[in-house]
Formats: sequence, structure tokens, C-alpha cells
Amino acid sequence: MEKIVITGRANVGKSTLFNKILKRRVSIVENIPGITRDVIESKATFQDKVFKIVDTGGLTDSKEEISQAIRDKVLKLYKEAYKIVFVVDGKTGLMPEDKDIAKLLYPYKEKVYVVVNKTDSKKASASEFYELGFDNVFEISATHGTGVFELLEEVTKDLPSTEEIEEKSDFIRLSLIGKPNSGKSSLLNAMLKQDRVIVSNIAGTTRDAVDVEFSYEGKDFILVDTAGIRRAPNIEYGVEFFAVNRSLEAIEKSDVCALVIDATEGISRQDMRLASLVNRKGKGLIVVLNKIDLIKDLEALKKHVDKKLEFVYFAPRVYVSAKEGTNIFSILQKAVDIYSEYTRSIKTSFVNRTVEKILEEYPQNSTKPIKVYYAVFSSRPPTIVLHTNNKDFWREDYLRFFEKKLREKLNINYAPLNIILKEHQKKEV
Repeated sequence: MEKIVITGRANVGKSTLFNKILKRRVSIVENIPGITRDVIESKATFQDKVFKIVDTGGLTDSKEEISQAIRDKVLKLYKEAYKIVFVVDGKTGLMPEDKDIAKLLYPYKEKVYVVVNKTDSKKASASEFYELGFDNVFEISATHGTGVFELLEEVTKDLPSTEEIEEKSDFIRLSLIGKPNSGKSSLLNAMLKQDRVIVSNIAGTTRDAVDVEFSYEGKDFILVDTAGIRRAPNIEYGVEFFAVNRSLEAIEKSDVCALVIDATEGISRQDMRLASLVNRKGKGLIVVLNKIDLIKDLEALKKHVDKKLEFVYFAPRVYVSAKEGTNIFSILQKAVDIYSEYTRSIKTSFVNRTVEKILEEYPQNSTKPIKVYYAVFSSRPPTIVLHTNNKDFWREDYLRFFEKKLREKLNINYAPLNIILKEHQKKEV
């Protein structure tokens, strides 16, 4: 799928245009330079055309580590791009930084479109931007959408229609979540074997949730790198607030979440909260202990993890080093295993026979007899509704035992399993 790349200096409205094209808010937009850091890609449609629209970090002449990383990434994208949308600010006028970026774009002159944003302002003027030396100049207001239709009409006119494109549909959506600086971006880059997202020792480097389409051993993934999630009282309203909300939205949209934990810090309360959140949302969970190259006693670490995360005992544990590349692809294999269980259909008749057999072989030791009239199964996530005589008759310890037996007999080893008790007075089957 062809890429249309949006570029320009910081705070000219690139992310606003990106969101306007997608007709939804994907990139974080704030009136602060440098909000977008990673490359944000999303599939977009215009009329009968489908393409990838790419939002990039603002280019500056700063020597800071993150600014240089943004610049290196954007320069690579210029080569890959089908078209390049060079956004400038009509309100502030032509700036020296615009001229510097224009020089970087001259080798790709034929596919560059200068887009003068904020032309709804009385102070705006597009005429001076012609001196940049590009033939295609468009005036728009990304906020109000003025001129965006005409821009898209021009940049997509030679793209094939959707009828000519074969679309993949069965992606495993895998999100990398965790506290700040646990190594999520490093892991994603190690899996992709390229610097797809910016990696830095500065906590909070990732702000947007970054989606990447990826194939591994015949399976198609959408890998999502998310902003680090701290405890709610520590999050200030602003960029971090919106970044964390994007991370929480990514969990909602996921099939599987890989909870990335810094092995040198062990399991924290926040890690436990995140594991519990993923489980409550009914998403697949992989516990990933990163930086094991720094661990001296791996067996002690494994015991610590199992003790702290016993409440998600079914979630596979993977011990990796993003830096050394150790065991990283086990994450993808476990995601495939979980997804297979997560989406699998099981015949209701088999589920009912299994429930009946467990109750016969392992009855609850209680004066209050449990009866199940029938069970109903559904997938995504695996869920069993037990129509029972009385919900209060089920002791918590027996329900946990019952779940483990169901997992064993239904071969649900890694995926979440929801058991819902519903009182229903019907003749016993």
C-alpha cells in the first residue's frame, strides 16, 4: 500500500491534517512544538482509493538526541514515500526552517506538495511559499477542512482503486504495554529489525500509540507500541494525560497485550494493576520480562514473577533481552497461541458434557448443592455462561478450581476465560 508522508517543521499543523484526513483523532494535537515524535501510520480512504497516511515528528536543527532521531527517521521515509505533503504555516509565514526542509526535499521534487496551512487567518499568505521552488502549492485549513478535499484529489489521482487491491483481514493485534522506560519500543524495533520507533533512556519518549503492520512465519500482526502508563495520581493533565489515554484505548482494541516489565525492577504494583486491567477487559496477556541480560539469578526472578502474578497464572511468561535479541520472537509465537484459543469455536454440546462431567467427578463439598441446567459458549474472549440454580452457592475457591478444570478439558491454556453465573430456573438437562 502506497504511503503519503506528511512532513514539516514543528507546530505547523501536521497532526491536525493527519487527523482530518482520517476523520478521527489518532495523533495527539497540542499547541506545543514537538508533540509527535514517532512515525504514526494509519490506513486511509478517499473516494475509491486506499493508502497509508503517515504523520511525522517536526523537523528542527536541534542537536538533542530525540530531535536527531526524528530527523533520521523522516529522511528514510522521504525515499519510501509515494507522495510527500510538506506542511508550512501561512499565518507565521516563510521561516528559515522551512527553507532548510525544502533543501532536504529537492531530490524528491516531483512528488512534493507544499501545503500552506492556516489560510483561514487574515494574516495568512501563500504567495511567498512559491520561492521554495516546488510546482504544487495548495492552500488549506486543516482545522476546518478547507482545501483538504482538493489536496487529496490531487495526491491520490494516480492510485489504484480499492477493487484492484487485495486486502488482508485476519491480523493479530498485539499491543506492547507497560510502565515508562520498560523497553517496549526497543522490543518492537528488535522484532522489526529496524528503528521503527524512537528509543531513548528518557522516560516518556513514546507519546502516540504507534501501529505497525508486520508478518512473522505466515501470520499477520499489527504491532502497537504505546506510551508508558504510570499510576493515575502521577499523571498531569496535558501531553502525558492524552498519551496514557491512547495507551488505554490500544488495550481496548487489542487481541493480545504484551505487558513489558523491567526485570531489574521486578514486579511492581503498577505492573499488577496493568495485568489485572488487561484480564478484566478480556484480552490475551503475555508477561514479558525484559533486560534479562542484567539478571544474575533467573530462577529467583521466575519465582518472584509467579508469586506476584498468580492471579493471571494462565498468562505465559517470556524472558527476553531486547538489547541482545534474546528470545524476542517467543512473544509473537505466544501471541499466535493465545489468538488461536481466543478465537476458537467450541460446540455447545461438548461444553455442556464437559461441565456435567466436572460437576460429577469433582462436586463442591457443601451442604448447598450446585446445579447447572445448561451452558453457553462464545469466543473473543472465550466465555462460558453457566445457567445455575443459585449463584451464591458457588464458593470462590471452588469456582477457581472449576475454571482450571475447564481450561484443562477444553484446552484453553493461555487465553482469558470468563465464567458468568446466571440464575435460571429450568428443568435440569
